[in-house]
Amino acid sequence: MNKPLIGINPYYYSYKDAWWMATKEDYTAVVWSSGGIPLTLHYPPRDVAATEIIERIDGLLMVGGPDFHSNMYGGQNPELLSEIMHRRREAFDREIFQEARRNGRPVLAICAGMQHINLIYGGSLYEDIPTQLEACIDHGEFDGDYSTHAVKLDRSCMLYTIMGEDEPMVRSTHHQGVKKLGEQLRPVAWSEDGLIEAFEDLHDPQAFIATQWHPELFTEDPANRQIFEWLINEADRRKNIFG
Repeated sequence: MNKPLIGINPYYYSYKDAWWMATKEDYTAVVWSSGGIPLTLHYPPRDVAATEIIERIDGLLMVGGPDFHSNMYGGQNPELLSEIMHRRREAFDREIFQEARRNGRPVLAICAGMQHINLIYGGSLYEDIPTQLEACIDHGEFDGDYSTHAVKLDRSCMLYTIMGEDEPMVRSTHHQGVKKLGEQLRPVAWSEDGLIEAFEDLHDPQAFIATQWHPELFTEDPANRQIFEWLINEADRRKNIFG
């Protein structure tokens, strides 16, 4: 049986006078160990549509990344931002997610991936959670140390069915998060301070899983590992049905 091919949107950064597209090993390792084949995607030339990429992969993993600029969502505190996501990555990630949805590919979106979906659906973000969210817990640091904390899951959501726990422990490393939830999204998980930690599409709950936390940093925990196994199994199921 052919293992499902999981496309991963790349980090995009400048190093030694060149631009690089790359993937953290934590993501590729958990895709391999969950039964899939990870593939780092690359930005196509102008005459190639993202549809051509989506047609060749079975599932999409949208990974973490730097901040989204406040002008994308009407934020008033750009001074609270740190590293800003490059416009080329933002445009590609948006297009590849929308093509995945149109073509019925399952999506797992983590941290910045979840935040981006919220923006695509018309939502907004906190520029900096510690500054703007009263009595916030420790959510770790972007590209720094992670924090470990509990989240509360809605028992009626798909993510609860997958993880099998209503208060799983998770690991976070971020300072932005969902402020206003996008239209047609349903919140399904929260941290103790009220921050939305996961949501789903109101009309198509099986379209994607979106978590603010980083399950790839907690793969020794069965509940977190099940999230990746959902992506692999769902990609395989749809491949066998639709070809």
